[in-house]
Amino acid sequence: MTAMEHATVGERTVARRLVNAILAAGHLVSVNDGEEWTVLKSRSTTEIIYALASTGEDYIRVRHSDGGVVGTFSLIWGNDPSGEELISDHTDNEAMGELYRLATSN
Repeated sequence: MTAMEHATVGERTVARRLVNAILAAGHLVSVNDGEEWTVLKSRSTTEIIYALASTGEDYIRVRHSDGGVVGTFSLIWGNDPSGEELISDHTDNEAMGELYRLATSN
């Protein structure tokens, strides 16, 4: 059982869309659960999804394939069952805005 199984359907949907959009763009993903970095520079959907929702908040660090930082998403679990408020904040740049749009558009 993964912690994501405790998230709502809406939250899981938005989280999966976000991870898929990031990886489809060729980026690497690191996950911080609010206490420690549990995933570092991964391209594994399974590894990333498995690491999410083990605490009340997660930070997803998005990196270019060369390791440079694109930005960070802040996820807060339990705000809204629809998942509309899962992404509470993100770095304000064009690339991150596009990833946010892909994750939250229906």
